[in-house]
Amino acid sequence: MTRTLIHLVRHAEVENPDNIWYGRLEGWTLSERGLRQIAALADHFKDTAPDAVYSSPLERAIQTSTAIAAPHGLQVQTCEDILESVAHLQGLPGDRRLFKNPANLRYFVNPMRPSWGESYVSIRARMERAVARMRNDHPGGRVIAVSHQTPVLVARLMFEKNPKPPWRAKVPCDRASVTTLVFEGDEFVGTEYLPVGSPVV
Repeated sequence: MTRTLIHLVRHAEVENPDNIWYGRLEGWTLSERGLRQIAALADHFKDTAPDAVYSSPLERAIQTSTAIAAPHGLQVQTCEDILESVAHLQGLPGDRRLFKNPANLRYFVNPMRPSWGESYVSIRARMERAVARMRNDHPGGRVIAVSHQTPVLVARLMFEKNPKPPWRAKVPCDRASVTTLVFEGDEFVGTEYLPVGSPVV
């Protein structure tokens, strides 16, 4: 039976000293620690011989995916379906400072949707589409796809048939981590998780 591995990688740490909710904003690149994390990711994947490396088009994901692809002589292929989720509050502080402006409260009325951005239904649909395309294009192979925390978590929970939203599921997805979806033929058989970047200081 054909075994296909889809390695969903969360991009490495971003330079963000002011703790801004950067969402889909351009211009956010990796920190010094993030650069060390992508070196660790490149080392982790050096012996895997991936068939392809895909990336969200955002700069932090491109930096991460390029480091992974380079040792294998592969060109990174951008994929809009694995882009970061839409966030209505991008550009604002990503902490309790948000609530100093009462107008922001309307974005938190329904955390199950969630009301602060793109619906989980929408994210599930595009991640399912992306994974299906990768599996169809590379049956029996290894594919690396560099994405973002919420899309990676949503994809994992979808295949595991876990109905909880990501913020309630208590499933890890550290920066520069690898969440591997394992398929035998057409059947999803499990998930493997490695926090590759977490030991990096």
